[in-house]
Amino acid sequence: MYKKAKQINWPELISQKNTFAIFSNVSNSKITHSHYASLRLKDGIVDSFREISGKRPDVDSKNPDIWLNLHISNNEVLISLDTSGGSLHRRGYRKDSIPAPMQETVAAAIIAYTEWTGEAPLYDPMCGSGTLLGEALMHYCKIPSGIFRKRFGFEFLPDFDKSLWVKVRKKIDRQIRELPDGYISGSDSSPEAVKISRTNMRNLPHGDKIKLETLDFRKSRGMMDGVIVMNPPYGIRMDKGRRLDNFYKELGDFLKQKCKGSTAYIYFGEREFIKKIGLKPAWKKPLKTGGLDGRLVKYELF
Repeated sequence: MYKKAKQINWPELISQKNTFAIFSNVSNSKITHSHYASLRLKDGIVDSFREISGKRPDVDSKNPDIWLNLHISNNEVLISLDTSGGSLHRRGYRKDSIPAPMQETVAAAIIAYTEWTGEAPLYDPMCGSGTLLGEALMHYCKIPSGIFRKRFGFEFLPDFDKSLWVKVRKKIDRQIRELPDGYISGSDSSPEAVKISRTNMRNLPHGDKIKLETLDFRKSRGMMDGVIVMNPPYGIRMDKGRRLDNFYKELGDFLKQKCKGSTAYIYFGEREFIKKIGLKPAWKKPLKTGGLDGRLVKYELF
């Protein structure tokens, strides 16, 4: 691996002025230690630089300009340059959260599955830290998912055209549109969750247009002729057993009695609770997140 890495003309990919870091994953191979694998690849890169230019870039493991990913599986090595410069799933608007928050990309997938375009109001009666609401806002207002990202890995590549990048960003930013009043709303029985959600939503453009209130769904007026999305508890924040069985029955009653004419999309982290809600699904979509083999279920409420 060291010899192959040393043969690569790294100065064509990385400037000696830039910092870099290597993130490794090793499985079923003679090399068993990921840190050792990173060190050997680093040595190959550094020695390549020294032979070609006599100078070498520095390593910065916390905030590197260039991210390199090293994947070793069954004694085969894959070295890749990460043009993103780190994971893209963190949007940047969620500064605080409740326990077991939904990942932003999962919430974005749920909003995409609803095919919501703003023709009807959208409501989350268990908003938590507001992730579903935030992704609905970004979807409707056409806010780029990386709007808060300060830099990308490709900005440090030799062929990066800064003027073109500025032009592209301005074009996309001009497409952002306002959120009309009343289009998106949410509530939660926890005052702390609502406080966190309100803070997070205000970090987004037009997030102050999202209506939020502290309210238990059982005391809510509900929503007629709208779109309802939610990620109810499934044992992480509440005890399993009878308490959750009754909770889901009450949720089903709420939807049947107070949300007629609406369409509900509910994410079940534990599939066993789908049958407890007492409603007939229109469809079920597999959606895995955080080790959970969950389901997104659509209900048409008449």
